Amino acid sequence: MRRPFTVSVLAAALLLAGCGAGAEQTAPSSPAPAPSSAPSASASASASPSPSAGAGPLYLALGDSLAAGYQPGGTELRDSAYPALAAARLGRSGDGVGIENIACSGETTASFLEGGRCDYAAGSQMAQAEKVLKEHAGDVAMVSIDLGGNDLLRCIKGRTVDAACVTEGLGTVGKNLPAILTRLRAAAGPEVPVFVLGYYNPFLAASYLGEGQDQLAAATKGFTGLDATIARAAKSAEAVYVPLTAAFKLADTTPTTYGGRQVPTNVAQVCTLTYICTAFDIHLTDEGAAVVARVLAEAATKAGVS
Repeated sequence: MRRPFTVSVLAAALLLAGCGAGAEQTAPSSPAPAPSSAPSASASASASPSPSAGAGPLYLALGDSLAAGYQPGGTELRDSAYPALAAARLGRSGDGVGIENIACSGETTASFLEGGRCDYAAGSQMAQAEKVLKEHAGDVAMVSIDLGGNDLLRCIKGRTVDAACVTEGLGTVGKNLPAILTRLRAAAGPEVPVFVLGYYNPFLAASYLGEGQDQLAAATKGFTGLDATIARAAKSAEAVYVPLTAAFKLADTTPTTYGGRQVPTNVAQVCTLTYICTAFDIHLTDEGAAVVARVLAEAATKAGVS
């Protein structure tokens, strides 16, 4: 029995913030648990950095729950989150790439700047990032960040998406993210690439889960707007926008099999790379983290990071 694609799932997905898409998988034999909501503030009371690995230059990872490796139930697995996997890919030659991951689950663009979501010695993730970059000046290989999805969470009201609220949320991201990226660019220096990840659209799973087509349309519009806003912010700050649309095959509607059913490839991809179809949680599975890591590592290699 499939659980309905309710507004709770929408709230979880907006909380945020490709391979294996056509692989046939087995659907859960029992009903999925209640839709996962956003991590609470206490779920990530502090943003402990991942241990630095490798003797090479530093990779500073920033952002929200995706970078922090958030899992259903509240665990954060930073050692297997996409930043750690990307660093491992980049570190296959030479001395490797060390990583410091100070991402914060539930972070918004405002809390990134002002603090209050996670505990940082410098007061906020922004200030902590600037501190780390200053301390490692001349020895930073790259910076990555995913941010903006949580700014839309408050736009869920009852069983609808508040379009005016989404517009306001996108405006907030459009204001704060360029300021964040400009400060990161200044702190990192002109020679250090700053990578800004886009988001994927978990609401494509609505057709598999059985309900939510109206929500799908509204959420897709919000997702598209968010991704476009992130891309513009990256361009304005001379950062590198890293889209996930191709990796998640978001435009591929050719039939494939997932859970013993024929579904569009983009639906199967979202179901495979996130927990949305098994645990009603939009965060990345191990395979999803590996795919995002590959996309990021490819972008970094193209920019000269090794």
